[in-house]
Amino acid sequence: MGGWGRIKERGRLPAVLREVCLDLVEPAKCKHVLQTIKGSILNHRLVRPQAVLTVVCAGPEKGGKDACQGDSGGPLVCPAGSGDGRWVALGVTSWGKGCGRSWGNNSSRPPSRRGSPGIFTDVRMLLPWIKRKLKEAEQQQEKILSRLCNVRDGPVSDTEGVIRNPTLPGDRYGNNQLCLWSLSVPPGYSILLEFEHFDLENDSYCQYDRLTVLVGTQRPVGIYCGSVLPGPVLLNNSQIATLLFSSDISRPGSGFVIRHRAVREQSYPVCGTVVLVENQAAIHTPNYPGFYSNNCVLRWVVHAPRGHVVKLDFIDFDLEESDRCLYDSLTVLADVGESEEIAVLCGASVPPPVLSYHSVMVLRFTSDSTITHRGFKATLTFISITDLKSQDRTPIVAQAEVSTSIRRHTTPYDVQQSSSRALADVQEVTDDGEEGSDDEDNSSESSGTAQ
Repeated sequence: MGGWGRIKERGRLPAVLREVCLDLVEPAKCKHVLQTIKGSILNHRLVRPQAVLTVVCAGPEKGGKDACQGDSGGPLVCPAGSGDGRWVALGVTSWGKGCGRSWGNNSSRPPSRRGSPGIFTDVRMLLPWIKRKLKEAEQQQEKILSRLCNVRDGPVSDTEGVIRNPTLPGDRYGNNQLCLWSLSVPPGYSILLEFEHFDLENDSYCQYDRLTVLVGTQRPVGIYCGSVLPGPVLLNNSQIATLLFSSDISRPGSGFVIRHRAVREQSYPVCGTVVLVENQAAIHTPNYPGFYSNNCVLRWVVHAPRGHVVKLDFIDFDLEESDRCLYDSLTVLADVGESEEIAVLCGASVPPPVLSYHSVMVLRFTSDSTITHRGFKATLTFISITDLKSQDRTPIVAQAEVSTSIRRHTTPYDVQQSSSRALADVQEVTDDGEEGSDDEDNSSESSGTAQ
């Protein structure tokens, strides 16, 4: 069991979460010791021999290991027994007579000196009640959320359909709305979103009204507002997606109509598409190694696992060259909101590798209305922050000569500074613990009364 209770009876509270390993007490012995406890805590007449226990006892007869004041409500957990490292909640810390007292010879002691093992509510006995309460809470939550959204939202499991807000064409969505759709498709399929109408309050940073597309429930792929119709969003190899719409107190628009489909084909995305990348892969411009088309916009949103950064390695690179890359370009960005550029690339020389600042990298390829080239081909790999910190601190993108045009980074020295910024950000994130390893152990093992 674990908790934040006192170190010992009438002792101090701990500065860290503590745990202790307790052996379970046989039910018959548990019932017997409860019958020996009298006084203000428990009237022995409440524990009848024929009564069904709804508690579990745990702790040694000689005492020394126990829960204590402040641990109530904490978990008593046991290995699941399946061999996969899972643990299950067996009990909830409830009460006890003293903390860490011996209880094997209670009958020979005065009531005030008697002890008990830890007394835990038996989760198994109350599981039907727990499930019923969870179901009631879920239904109540659905009622609350339904009042926040004027249209029907919630789970969507159809392989094809339309999501719209407002429901009727010509209407406007409501103010102070919060709508959430959870899309799911069968295994082996991907999710394709196609926008048929889009009109939200416009703002450069989408702070007021906006629609957020997420893979799963936590990893954003796109944030949209304004009246420009977004391109299709292809969530490659993802079976779960979330659409989250929110509006503020004024200026509602005519809303959106989005067609969602489950697609099995893994055809390479075309211009105007947003593509999710969650696995290490090779990417290239449309028609590569043929020439890309004019007026093309294509975005890749790359999510590395937690504790990793993204490394972009170029195999081939040939975009129209121009001063400040104003015509055709590949922009590498640090976030889905596209608020921070890492590099802007064009020209005919293969650029050095580029490293993301965090676990997200966004690539935006654009071409203008004239002159096309072969495009580019590159690989995306994920590097552990731990491995990155152990490597030499020489910037990854440093090369002797860089002739590719890079907006705002026009010399090899400047490119090195950009990569150094990436490495510095990785160091800072790791030191702050935001992207650190999941393996960090903050628990401490106790040999006595512990929480």
